[in-house]
Amino acid sequence: MKNRIILSFILLWGVGCTDYLDPKPNDSMVVPSSVEDIRSLLDNINVFNKQPVLTIHSGDEFFATEAGVASLSDSEMGAYLWLDDTFQGEPSYDWAVPYQQVFYANVALAALDNLGEASPYSESLRGEALFHRAHAYYHLLQQFAPAYRKKGGNEQLPGIVLKDSPDVNEPATRSNLLKCYRQVIEDLNEAVLLLPDYQLPKTRPSKASAFGMLGRVYLQIFEFALAAESAQKALDYYPERQDFNTIDVNSTRPFVQFGEETVFYSEAVTVSYLYSSQVFVDTVLIKEYAEGDLRLPAYYDEADSGMFLHRGRLTGNVLVFGGLSTGEMELIAAEGYARTGEEEKAREFLNQLVRRRIKPENLTEIEATGEALMKTILLERKKELIGRGLRWPDLRRLNQESNYEVTINRIKDGQVITLEPNSSKYVFPIPQEEIVASGIQQNER
Repeated sequence: MKNRIILSFILLWGVGCTDYLDPKPNDSMVVPSSVEDIRSLLDNINVFNKQPVLTIHSGDEFFATEAGVASLSDSEMGAYLWLDDTFQGEPSYDWAVPYQQVFYANVALAALDNLGEASPYSESLRGEALFHRAHAYYHLLQQFAPAYRKKGGNEQLPGIVLKDSPDVNEPATRSNLLKCYRQVIEDLNEAVLLLPDYQLPKTRPSKASAFGMLGRVYLQIFEFALAAESAQKALDYYPERQDFNTIDVNSTRPFVQFGEETVFYSEAVTVSYLYSSQVFVDTVLIKEYAEGDLRLPAYYDEADSGMFLHRGRLTGNVLVFGGLSTGEMELIAAEGYARTGEEEKAREFLNQLVRRRIKPENLTEIEATGEALMKTILLERKKELIGRGLRWPDLRRLNQESNYEVTINRIKDGQVITLEPNSSKYVFPIPQEEIVASGIQQNER
């Protein structure tokens, strides 16, 4: 097994989902034999519409009581307390889930290459596979590679293992960070050309999804003009909007699955942390919701302690939404335009969002400029996008700017544990079983 990225338990986990695939007896690859097979493979929501979750534990949106900390699984506690050995011998699904997606996407791409021009539908399927691979790489980069450096030098930093083949026996090496982001952008740019403008169900990506992911990626690499442009294109292709004034924000489930707000549907791996009655929303953040902000009743339940639990999710159920939403696209556009001096456009996108989140009688149009406008946009990101796995990437990029640095504290057994800005613990360790199997470089912790 030396020198290969085996991910063996991922493949075993996925066996039950691949009855339609016939293994080739003398080959390490498993290849679909028809366009219909590829369609079935890419529609496997148990593979492609999941995403890592432990970065939510590590960020500053939530905190656990002492009892809450004690009830966490070993890997959840490892992430919450930023332990050197995050996974502590438990299965590392945050690594496994995205690489399973990469494997299946590469299976689909190889099969499409083998089939040639078998169907005009093939182009769309290729676009979907490229989107899913880029989506998986994006999540791996936010967790298992250093933050992209605003000041440069990214070609000197270790990235992740890139795979362009479903052959699990290929030697594994970590590409540099710059190359990894270029691969993600290349996949998404090709996907944009191939995907349909819109398609259902929303577990399938579209042009809007691909542009939305480009917006996310460009924001992380400080390409603000491209981030704004991509987010605006996503919104152009996806015209639906969810006005919180038109829904019952006080109901147990104010949102429906695949609702108007959802551009692309993805949900986080299920863990106990975000369902615990002992894990609460940051009290400072709660105070930022002004009177008439409908996100407060829509997103949260107040506990007997007076603290708030995060409950309202765009999944329409108890699962944690991590997909692409129109609110996120508007905030990417707002930040991108603000940072490139187009403040009028930035305010336009920001006001579009808040008009759909605030009661009309409490609404005040945002007219801020300069630094005040930037701070407003970043605060709206925190209020709008809580619990979706987006705060951790934000912390990693914003900590590189001294006026936006954040220090996070935890309390365990009466002791304060601190995560300093730009700490090496903003990069998760690669699971030890992968280091042993492949011999790839471990992250410093």
